[in-house]
Amino acid sequence: MQSDIKLKEEMSTTESIDCRPSNELLEYIKREQERWNSESKTVLDSSRDTGRGVKYWFCYGTKCYYFIMNKTTWSGCKANCQHYSFPIVKIEDEDELKFLQRHVIPESYWIGLSYDKKKKEWAWIDNGPSKLDMKRKMNFTSRGCVFLSKARIEDTDCNTPYYCICGKKLDKFPD
Repeated sequence: MQSDIKLKEEMSTTESIDCRPSNELLEYIKREQERWNSESKTVLDSSRDTGRGVKYWFCYGTKCYYFIMNKTTWSGCKANCQHYSFPIVKIEDEDELKFLQRHVIPESYWIGLSYDKKKKEWAWIDNGPSKLDMKRKMNFTSRGCVFLSKARIEDTDCNTPYYCICGKKLDKFPD
């Protein structure tokens, strides 16, 4: 009986010792991930576009965003983004949504989601899927086009003037 108790004590000590390196490794990985995320956010100078209403563009991870500060319709936004060789932004997942909502203060911006009247469904600009559950995010009323603000994602008439967010994934960073 005495040896059983002693064995259990040794095992519990051994388990906690074995877990400690794993916990330290997890903490290290978390710190490195946070450091990488902060380093991979790059604000790029857009001074070459002064006078066109372009505020700035920046990269986060492997995706770059271009904020155009001229209010325009959804189709105007789409055309402006194409002018800069960027599509109007498609939000891929919850993390990207939260990230963008932190950067749109205090304005509203068009995003690349609109209602396809022929198909009677919502579609992203590239007609591709997104991991973002839009049905859970908002109560669409089939009014046409979707804008993003700090507090919400909402649909409205496509002719309402808002600012634009353009965005795309990059294979490599510009020189």
